[in-house]
Amino acid sequence: MKKFRGFLAFVLTAVVVLTASLAGSAQGTSTVTQVGLENFVYHYQELLSELVILQLGDENRAAVEQLGPEHIAGLSQIGERNSLEIWQLGQRDLVLAVQNGGGNDAKVSQMHSPEGATGVSDNDAFSYQGGMYNTLNLLQVGDENTASIYQIDSHNEVFVVQEQSPLGAGKNAALIVQAGLNNWTSAVQLGAHHLLRSLQVGDDNSSTIMQSGQENRVSVVQDGSKNVFSAIQS
Repeated sequence: MKKFRGFLAFVLTAVVVLTASLAGSAQGTSTVTQVGLENFVYHYQELLSELVILQLGDENRAAVEQLGPEHIAGLSQIGERNSLEIWQLGQRDLVLAVQNGGGNDAKVSQMHSPEGATGVSDNDAFSYQGGMYNTLNLLQVGDENTASIYQIDSHNEVFVVQEQSPLGAGKNAALIVQAGLNNWTSAVQLGAHHLLRSLQVGDDNSSTIMQSGQENRVSVVQDGSKNVFSAIQS
């Protein structure tokens, strides 16, 4: 419980710092703070986008590309040998990513639907990796998708794809929490207005979810060890 409370306090602090740093900017800015040895940052962004990066530790790596206007990215790496790759290729996408540990890896991509290349994507992604060697791969394609993914211990893996269909009818949402060791969650939501909630408390749990069509709902709670769940809805 103490660890979870600490995580919540840290996330709330990050939100406050990010909001304070970005408020009132019109031209697009980037702020990078590095404390430690051999940290690396690559970033490219276009007009009106905002970026804040904090690296506190050694050998952390962050790469960010924000193509299109009005994106926001706030990244924090506290520990050693963490890796973040963020690609935002639409308009008004938001990422807040925190790595608090060592050897964590996260890749987040957000973009327009291929048919909606001139629209506003407005996707949101929130992630927290605490512990060691957690892995996250997240892809959101379309408009107004939201993903919140929290890996609180070590050696957990999450793979999520959310893609809208038909055009302009996105708004898929995923909430995934892994509090334990060696848990695996794979989720694919193709369509519109899907909702996924997954909670894994324990070790060696596995969850695989596929939703297509519109307005499907899945809520999964795995409490203990070596539980297996699979669902397909269309």
